[in-house]
Amino acid sequence: MKAIAIHGSPRKGMNSDTLVARFLEGFRAAGHRDVTEFYANELRIRPCQGCEACSRPPDYRCAIRDDMDAIYEAFVDADVVVFSTPMYWGYMTAQLKAVVDRMEAIAHPKSLRGKRFVLIATYRHHVESTVAFFHRVFPFFGGEVHVLTCRTMDEATHDDLPISRFPEKLGEAFDLGKRLGEAPPRRPGEPSRPS
Repeated sequence: MKAIAIHGSPRKGMNSDTLVARFLEGFRAAGHRDVTEFYANELRIRPCQGCEACSRPPDYRCAIRDDMDAIYEAFVDADVVVFSTPMYWGYMTAQLKAVVDRMEAIAHPKSLRGKRFVLIATYRHHVESTVAFFHRVFPFFGGEVHVLTCRTMDEATHDDLPISRFPEKLGEAFDLGKRLGEAPPRRPGEPSRPS
């Protein structure tokens, strides 16, 4: 089983990245070593131009040649796709949104059916819009969605808290990675069982 992780935070190694690291530890504990990680902030990814080249024959391919090509290539064989992000203004980061927008080039059941998509999101106030997006889009194309969120703010003081203050969420991330790593791969058309 193969996994890719797309890190959306511009602050490498912080809360959402740490949760992904724990998820991948669980995935590897289930016996899988084939993991590819991408840090969106370090990649050269142009925004979608809405040209619709990806919806026209004969290639059905994005017209832009940039670092998204590496994500597309890894995505093809991935069984598990992890997206991680902190919330900025109540939504995923601009870096991750650019990646997600460029997924338009592969937004059809042939590419998405049978894959397990994981959203790992940290937030202060709002996470609902991004969670709703993942629950709306990926099942539409036959994907399975799993969501792990963590509010990393002290409600009394409004201070930001390090993810190390949330051992239950770190454990939840590990357990989710292990559980998905132990689950048999889904076959196209098989009903999803999201968590």
